[in-house]
Amino acid sequence: MIPVQELVYDFKLNLNKVDRQDNVLMAVENIVNFLNQAQFSWVKTKIGENNLYRDGYEATRKRIDDLQVLKVNNYALNLTKHDDVLFLGYRGSLKTVSDYMMFVMCRTTASKQDCKATLTVDLIRQNDLSNLYFDANFGPSYEWRSTLATIGEDNIILYTDGSFELDKVFLTYLRNPKQIDIEGYIKLDGKDSVNQDCELPYYAKQDIVSLACKFAAQSTDNQSQTAYAEDRFTKNSE
Repeated sequence: MIPVQELVYDFKLNLNKVDRQDNVLMAVENIVNFLNQAQFSWVKTKIGENNLYRDGYEATRKRIDDLQVLKVNNYALNLTKHDDVLFLGYRGSLKTVSDYMMFVMCRTTASKQDCKATLTVDLIRQNDLSNLYFDANFGPSYEWRSTLATIGEDNIILYTDGSFELDKVFLTYLRNPKQIDIEGYIKLDGKDSVNQDCELPYYAKQDIVSLACKFAAQSTDNQSQTAYAEDRFTKNSE
């Protein structure tokens, strides 16, 4: 957790290093906007491989720890029958998961006659579905307690070979971080702003401040501050 007051203070302090008074006097709502851009950018560098070590999410122990606060385990989604006549299955709507950002894994409950079991789920590419679905070794199997899934159109689709039914899917995913905010201004929806600290680990503070300074400097065409902020972020990103 990073106190929002510290983020705002450090943001102003870093911009003041180039003695630009118009940056120091930036409206607080604009500062909050740049901080939110920065926290999402920081999260994306830990999910993908666009970072110094080219390590994506769960590639190393540090990557797991970076985003563990955003991980949601076993969110239950109801399933309805999928209308595809070739690939039999069930779908769950990701739109009902309001803070969903990225799939991590899932499992599903299945029933066959009087038996019930939990199946592991392998998320595959859509292009691989036609090959794997009909493969005796990789296709949906109640006996082997495994099945396949694809994601598209804000739905997760889990497949069955027709001999068993699926009930629910338990989704583990990364959620969107809460929006950083600070009291003292009126938001676009007419409501008063309230204090909301950054949820990310405290050691990410300098990275987030540097990224926010870079975005602010770019918006004011301040090339020198953009370069300084980029250098600070690169040196503190790991």
